[in-house]
Amino acid sequence: MMKYEKWNIEKFNHDTILVQNGKVFYFDPYQIDMINMPRADVIFISHHHQDHCSPDDIEKIIKSDTLIIATENCRPILDKFQQTKHFIKQNEEFELDDFKLQTIPAYNINKFRSPGQLFHPKEDGGVGYLVEFEDLWLYFAGDTDVIPEMAQLENIDIACLPISGVYVMTVEEVKEAIAKISAKIIIPMHYGVVAGDRSQAEELKNTLPEQDIRILD
Repeated sequence: MMKYEKWNIEKFNHDTILVQNGKVFYFDPYQIDMINMPRADVIFISHHHQDHCSPDDIEKIIKSDTLIIATENCRPILDKFQQTKHFIKQNEEFELDDFKLQTIPAYNINKFRSPGQLFHPKEDGGVGYLVEFEDLWLYFAGDTDVIPEMAQLENIDIACLPISGVYVMTVEEVKEAIAKISAKIIIPMHYGVVAGDRSQAEELKNTLPEQDIRILD
């Protein structure tokens, strides 16, 4: 866990990010196996793949008034939940309750499942989230490569960036993303379960000593 001003921020397993300050926000809950996890006020889902949109894990942290924010391709997967759901597209910007939200495209440019077939094509509608909770600006990048849209981001306190390669950025590519984003703090994620391991996060930290990189597991 790390403390940033009034916020407690944790990373679990693959790339579950938990942000708390009175309210409880989860990003892409997956393989939630801890006892007595706090119940979510808001759950953000970046795209429809099972290691990001996991109904079994949502079930463990949901409550009657939880708000679920997810991409359109998650709609059939989340149909079982009666809670309020808000389905979003890339490049949306709006306010909900007491936070501001902007969706940033998240997609591959050089990670292929087969010739010509990207793991995460832009047209699939995957997103990263730029969220302002009171005076904290957090960027949760989702499953992405280094993309031009990152250069538009500014005033970010914390950026959660995927680093395992294969499906998302490699260590070298994350360095490129960091140069574009200029966030105060970087949290590496998307390793240790589906692909990659902690050593990639450690390599990133060791080769960028001037950057505040927090490894939270």
